[in-house]
This record gives sequence, structure tokens and C-alpha cells, in this order.
Amino acid sequence: MPNDSKIAPRDLIQADFRNLRTNERLDTTPRIEEIIFMQSMEGRAHNGAGAFHKRFYVNTTIDDVVLALDRDPNFIKQKRQELIDEIKDFVNRVIAGEKLSRLVAKRGTPILGIPVFKTRQINPGDILNGIYLGGLRDTPEARKEAEKIYKVNIGYGRCFLVDIDVMAAMGLDGESLAHQEHEDEIDEFKSRGLIVAPEEEKKDGKKVRYFYIRYKLGPGQSDDAAIVNAGLLHNIDIALGVFLADAIDTLEKYVPVCTDQDSDLAAYIKGNFQDLYMTPEDACRLTYLSAIPEGKEEEVPDSSLRYLLTIDPRTGQTTLESHLNFIEGKPFFPMAISYKRILITTFYEYIKERLSETVKPHERAAAQKADEGLGTPIKELIRKKVIVVSGDRLLGDVLKDLRGKDADVIIVQDDEGNILGVVDSGDFLHILERK
Repeated sequence: MPNDSKIAPRDLIQADFRNLRTNERLDTTPRIEEIIFMQSMEGRAHNGAGAFHKRFYVNTTIDDVVLALDRDPNFIKQKRQELIDEIKDFVNRVIAGEKLSRLVAKRGTPILGIPVFKTRQINPGDILNGIYLGGLRDTPEARKEAEKIYKVNIGYGRCFLVDIDVMAAMGLDGESLAHQEHEDEIDEFKSRGLIVAPEEEKKDGKKVRYFYIRYKLGPGQSDDAAIVNAGLLHNIDIALGVFLADAIDTLEKYVPVCTDQDSDLAAYIKGNFQDLYMTPEDACRLTYLSAIPEGKEEEVPDSSLRYLLTIDPRTGQTTLESHLNFIEGKPFFPMAISYKRILITTFYEYIKERLSETVKPHERAAAQKADEGLGTPIKELIRKKVIVVSGDRLLGDVLKDLRGKDADVIIVQDDEGNILGVVDSGDFLHILERK
């Protein structure tokens, strides 16, 4: 790890990583969960969260995290790329005419390890249209166009491979690159060797890191809003496609060759998929609706992949699951989402209000259907068999109770009857896989 006071110390990275793995669970496999947590560490170090105790290590990259955790960078990069490649392979299989009805890889495992993808029926053509929409809407070009058409201010930028020695010599760091405007300096950065080509990383990976360079100041985009708006304006599978494009955008930040794979996949779909019906105008509109309005930066959630897949300990629900339920007008649990801890019902009210500004008559039915979830009797949420146990019970004994009573969910209480949390049967597999 480079000797830089703006890079988080090894022991703090290790401590914060242990805390994340102990206190959070994602709705995916333990291996994929670990990969996602590694990337979260970068932002946590930048923001002084958790074990970093409000000290801001703004030059910390995923490379620094992986090395501090004694993992092989090349192995982790390859595993992340494999997750992206499963989505690309799904796209190619659909284009080739394969009749797919679920979001699963060729080997039968759910894409991104998300269990519901193995059982949820989908329209594969709509998924590809959603990936196209999601890959296009997050580009600087789409944000510029949305600014021009809708007269709003949207911040944007790109990730580049940066020579950290040149960065230091120029008096820059991760903070200044990410939070100051540099659109007019990109060519200069390249000519001075700050921004380097991918082959330079292979020559000397120790001094080349992937940094976000801001082009223009302004509020960013909400991935939550992009997913929900795509579902309400179009359909649930378009929303899932947008989610997959966002996942690619996250994973591509640390792979063997750093490129804009989500926008590249959108271009590939446009050139090869005959049933594409989404347009650049649709992407521009979604970009506008997903943009966080000025003054509302702390009121609109922007959940990372980690937050979208985090299982809320009180409800057993993920943010992604809640978004899908809301789109379909199904019941969902009120809970706080994203690192901003915004109440999800407040967010959905914001979405409906924002949509009313641009919604077309034929799209109103979908938006109205979403309201039905809020009017559902609470008893309809109780669809699983449950048992109630003390928090002191041993795991083995509880498993025997589960088998004997054919229950799906365990409600854990303290001695005074207060609910400590909820555990479902899938949690046991998750625990055992970690051992």
C-alpha cells in the first residue's frame, strides 16, 4: 500500500470490514457479499464512517482495501468481472433467441446471487430494454441532454485510471478530483500523465488507481429513483434491467480492464437487439426524473448496490424488494433506506409527485397501481409460518424446532417479550457458508 496519509491505515480497514460483515447481511451469497463490502470500504474511508472515526482518507481506493485484507487484487477483479459477464451472457443468449424466463446464469445460479431471481418470471426482452435504458441514462452525455431539455442542474463525471505520483505532484487528491469541476481540464490531465491508459496499470499497478473525476458540480442521480421510475413508467422488468445496469456500473470500478461497461452494453444492445423499443429520449427522461433536485440532496436516497441488497433486520426485506413491491402495487414494509436513512414511504410520495410533472395519460395506471400497496391491510403481510424463540436459544435447537413445525420465519424476543429481530430459513445457509 502506498505511503500516503490520505490512504486509510491497514488496521482501520480490517476493523471496519469485520464490523460490516458482523452487522450487515446482503441478499446474495457470502462470496458476492464480501466483494460488495470491499467496495463499500472505499466510500466509508472517504467519508470517515464506522471504524474510520470521522477521519477522511480521501485517496483510499478499492485496491488499498483489497491489499489491506490480504486478498489477491487480480483474483478479486476477475471475480467481479465474472458477475458482469453473467449479465452480458444473459444479453447474448436473449439476442440469440434463447427462450429465457428467469434471471439466471447458464449454470442455473441466479444472477448476482440474488435468490428471488431464480424463481421470478421475467420477460427477457424487457430486461434488455431496461439494461439499455440504465446504461444510457447514467452517461455524462445523457445528463447534459437532460439539463438542456428540462432546464435543471445535474452533476456528472467519469472514472479514470490516475497516476497517484502525478496527482500528488499536481497538488491534487481524491477529494479535489471528485468534488471540483474538471471538465475543461481532462485533455490537460491526459497530456500531463495524470490520466493514463489501461496498459499503464499493467506496467505499474502500485501507482495507478481508479478515481472519479468530476466534470460538473451539481446534485447527482438517485439509483433508487431510476429503478422505481423505470418500473412505474414502463414495467417491472424494465426496472430490473435498470438495476442490472446500475450493478454493472458499480462492479466495473474494479475489474481487470476498467471501461464503461454499462454504456458499452447499452450500445451493444442497440446494435444487435431487434426488439429494442426504448429510445435515447426515454433515457433522457429517466435521467431527469432520477436527478436529485437542488436543495433535496439529503431528502432523496441514492442507494448503492450494497444498500439495495441489505436485508433490513427488523423486516427481513431489502430496499430492492420494497421497490419492486411498490412498482407492482404489492405490500411493503416501511423502513429507512440508503445511508441517508430516509423513510421509504416518504421517498415513494416524492416519486409520485415528481412523476405527476411529466407523466402521460397512458402511464397513469402504473403510477396509481403503486398507491395500492399503501392501502393494503397489514394482516396481508403475514404470509409465512412463524415460531417465536428466546434470543439465548442455540442455533442447533432452533433448527430442530424449524423442522418439527415446518416454519419459515423465526421471531427472536428478549426476556421481556421485546422483538430483537427476525430470521428466515435462508439465514442459516448464509451462516453455515461463512464457516
